[in-house]
This record gives sequence, structure tokens and C-alpha cells, in this order.
Amino acid sequence: MEFLVTKTYEIEAIIGHLHPLIVHVPIGTFIFAFVISILPRAKREALGSALELALIIGILTSISACIAGYLLAQSGDYDSALVLKHQWTGIATAVLSIVAYLLKAYRRILIWLTCILMAIAGHFGGTLTHGEGYLFSGSTEQQSLTDSIPTIPLQKSEITDSTNTLAETEEVFLYRDQIKPIFQNKCYGCHSQIKRKGQLRLDTEAFILQGGKNGKIIKTGNAGKSRLYTHLILPLEDDLHMPPKGKKQLTAKEINIIHEWIDKGNPFGSITINTKQDTTKAISIISESTIQLSAPIPVAEHTISVEKNIPAADQSEIDLLESKNVIVNKIKEESNELSINFVNVKNLQPSIVDDLAKLNQQVVTLKLSNQPITDEFIQKLTGFKQLRQLQLENTKITDAGLIDINNLDALQQLNLYGTNITDKGLSYLIACKNLKTIYLWKTKTTLLGINQLKKALPHVKIESGNFEFYKLDTIKK
Repeated sequence: MEFLVTKTYEIEAIIGHLHPLIVHVPIGTFIFAFVISILPRAKREALGSALELALIIGILTSISACIAGYLLAQSGDYDSALVLKHQWTGIATAVLSIVAYLLKAYRRILIWLTCILMAIAGHFGGTLTHGEGYLFSGSTEQQSLTDSIPTIPLQKSEITDSTNTLAETEEVFLYRDQIKPIFQNKCYGCHSQIKRKGQLRLDTEAFILQGGKNGKIIKTGNAGKSRLYTHLILPLEDDLHMPPKGKKQLTAKEINIIHEWIDKGNPFGSITINTKQDTTKAISIISESTIQLSAPIPVAEHTISVEKNIPAADQSEIDLLESKNVIVNKIKEESNELSINFVNVKNLQPSIVDDLAKLNQQVVTLKLSNQPITDEFIQKLTGFKQLRQLQLENTKITDAGLIDINNLDALQQLNLYGTNITDKGLSYLIACKNLKTIYLWKTKTTLLGINQLKKALPHVKIESGNFEFYKLDTIKK
């Protein structure tokens, strides 16, 4: 019996999820009927059969959409008051279309009324899906928060220390001025009062701390074990990645801000920082240079410093790489350091390694994610003495490739997510004394091997995902 109930629930859920697909059919057919209805009498009469067929299709599909919509609403993920408005205007649209079909003498005006009612129902549906004000928010929402996040307002005060010297402090409202705008632009569409996917809301302080159907999403003071953060830095193709593929993604800077906020204890009020000690770090998070990205990436806590003595790259070498769809950007305008991203490269050719090697003095960050990179490719990176950030997630490297990574003396961040690295490979990383962050999710490493690496490199932050890791607020634990 329990099995049958579960199967019934799953079938109902599938039918409910078809609602957005089904509902577009009656919209199209009723608009078609409206167009015919405004034609001159002679043309309307000539297209009488087409009009009747359109109404029949519209009636059947609108009824189907109502049924699917009702099943979708049972998830409880949407605001009940708005759901009722959408539901009853949708039902009224279906009923009025039936009346329009039956009462041929009044069909023309009834079709117009049906379309008006359909537009109202569609507006409520759009609000449920995209949030309030979606009609006029397009131009604003398309802006990256990299440009739109306001500068943190600071309230300066002076305090006297034990040596009678003055030290400035600043009052920072991190949640109000940084975190909330990110949630509003990127998260409220699915996690607010109107739509509560997975019973998770991010529009008030209490709901953020409460979490969703699967429990809390924040571990105070520990971003690495907070699903609010960890699901942001997964590869875009991962089922656990948030926001889901197809939704507007967070920038690297926005992810960095959320990481910092959680690590500071996710305060909702103000926090006081010392101007001379903490402000540099706070500002670096907000003014971090933008690198062209196709999706969010794991972001290190440190800021890459500018190396003054790096010679300028030959522009012809940059142009050659860009002609092969490699993204080349300067880390900062005043610096010669480069960020290289292979995200747009299709059918990677071995010769591109030789082209890349000509910029080995300038490359600071190298993103090879989801490319068919092998250990032989890594061997050719040994001359990249300025390389500090290397992303190898979902590549084909093995433990043997990590032997050559030891030669990257400046390496600070290494992403090995989704590779076949084992504990043997981790032992090779012990020689990388400048490493600050390593990502080891979905590798073949064990807790024992990770603990040994932590013991050898106690200053290194290792993101291993050894906590419970399941789809964010979509399935029960």
C-alpha cells in the first residue's frame, strides 16, 4: 500500500511539473482565435472551421493545464493566496472558453473576454514563477551585482586603546547592504513569500536561519559546511548546483561575499572592524576584479597580489589564444598578470598547450574545467612560475599528474573536484608549501588521506565535502 501511495505521489508530481508546458498551448490557440475574431466578417466566416478547432484544442488543453496546475500547487512551494487567484482565473478562462464554443451568436465577444481573463491568469502565473514586478525588472536584473552592489556605508568612530593612541573603527552592515541585494536579485524568484521551493525562504532573517524542508542551510561561522555556500560553488552541470542551470547565476564576487558573511557568523546587524587591520580584507571582497565566467567557480579567501616585475605579454600570443576561443583577461588593469579560461574551447587540440606556454610568465589563474586534460598536459605547466590558481575539476588527471604540480611554487588554490585523485596523489601535494585552498569533492580520496594531508599542511583549507551532501531542499533526508 505504501508503495502505491508513493508511486501515486510521484505520478502526480510529474503531471504537476508539466503545467508550465501545457499552459502555453491554450495561450497560443486562444490568441489564434482572437486574431480570427477581429478579422472582417467574410474572412471570419471563411475561417469558421479553423476557429472552432482552435476553441476545441484550447478548451481541452486549458482543462488539462488546470488539473496539472492544481497538482503542482499541492507541493506547498507557492504563496497560497496568489495560487488561489491564479487557479480560479485559470478555471474561469477554461469555463468561458466552453461558453464561447457553445454560444455561437456571442462567440466573438466571449473570445475577447476569454483572452482578457487568460491574460490576468497569466500575470498571476508569471508572478508565481518570476516574482513580483517581473514585467518591469528585466533591465535591472540583467545587471551583474558586480556593478550594482552599493558600497558599504561606514560609520566611523574613535576609541582609545591602552596606550592612549587612537584607532579608527568602522561599523559595517554586511547583510543589509551586500547579502540582501544578492538574495533579492538571484534567489527570491524561488525562495521568498511568493514561491517557497523546498519550503525555503531567503527573504527574512528568521526564515534564513530556519532553513528549508531538509533543515538548516547555514552552519554559523563555517561557510565550508553551509549548504547556502557549498551548493553555489559546485560546477554548473551538477544537480546540486544552485541556482539551477538556466537561472541567473551568481558572480564570483557575490559568492565571495556570502562566504565572508557566513564565516563572520552570518550577522544581520552591524559588525565593527578595525580600519587598519580588517578593512583591507573587506574591501578586497567587494572590489575584486571581474573575470569573465560562464558559471560560478570556487573562490579562494585570499586576494591574488599584484606582481610588479612581470613583463607584459606579447599581444600576438594573446590574440592567437583568443582566436581558439580561449578567454584571456588581465587580473587588474594596471597589472600584467593574466587569467586564462578554457570554458569556451571545444575539441581541445594538443597544440594549444604550446601556445599557452608562451605566456607562462604572465598566467596567474588557469581554468581548465571540464576539458579532456591529462597528466601529460600538467607536465607542460611546470614552467608557469606565477601560476597561483589552477582549476582542474572534472578533468582526466590522475595521481601521476600531481607529481608535476609540485613544481608550481606559487600555487595557492587547486581545484580537483570530480577527478580520479586518490590518497596517493594527496601525498604529492605535501611539497606545495604555498597552497592555501584545495577542493577535493567527488574524488577517490579517503578521510584518512585527507587527515594526513591536513596534518602535513595545517595552514591549508581543504574542502572535501565530508559532510552530508544532498540536493538543496528538494528531497527529504
